[in-house]
Amino acid sequence: MKNSIISVLILLMFCSASNAQLVDRSINGIQTGLLGIWWHNESKLVHRWALRTEVGYAAPTYERNVYRAEATRSHNYFYPVFQPVLTFEPRWYYNSRKRIGNSNNTFHNSGNYVTIAFQYYPKFLAYSPSGNSEEPLVFDGEEPNGGLFITPTWGMRRNINYRWNFEIGAGLGFDILETQKRKTVKEAGHMGNDFVFNVHLRIGYKYGMKE
Repeated sequence: MKNSIISVLILLMFCSASNAQLVDRSINGIQTGLLGIWWHNESKLVHRWALRTEVGYAAPTYERNVYRAEATRSHNYFYPVFQPVLTFEPRWYYNSRKRIGNSNNTFHNSGNYVTIAFQYYPKFLAYSPSGNSEEPLVFDGEEPNGGLFITPTWGMRRNINYRWNFEIGAGLGFDILETQKRKTVKEAGHMGNDFVFNVHLRIGYKYGMKE
């Protein structure tokens, strides 16, 4: 009888550990990267799934200004074009159980994930620090247009402390709206035509009351 009770207690402890802190119920935070700033919320769907909603202002596009010093020589100057971005992505934190088993923390959704991100870049509020307000923002002779990208991405998130974290990720996406073909850059990645190579490195801050 005693062995049976001990066995049941061990089983209950194992089940509790396997379901504990796999994904937080809801977290809010801000992140900043090389060329942008983002606000996000991650809400728990099931044990290892979370829905991330993100609003940001980033530079997916560069404009090119051509300065002709002589008739046969010209210089290209590139300036980032900042645009709003709205992102929805279901994230699967696939190694949460393994991290718990290795006594690694998983709070605030610390772990490795895969996702299919839906990113929408509207055309309005585009801004370039070049200061050229007389001509439209262009890259290779085209205005920056909005686009809706589907971007499968792998990433990892780690906590620095309770409030601070960092995140890296990489993925390849395409524009499902088939806007005008253009070359763009998203954070550290390069995009040609309707495809985007998404590579990012961000540092973030989680705000709210401590649980």
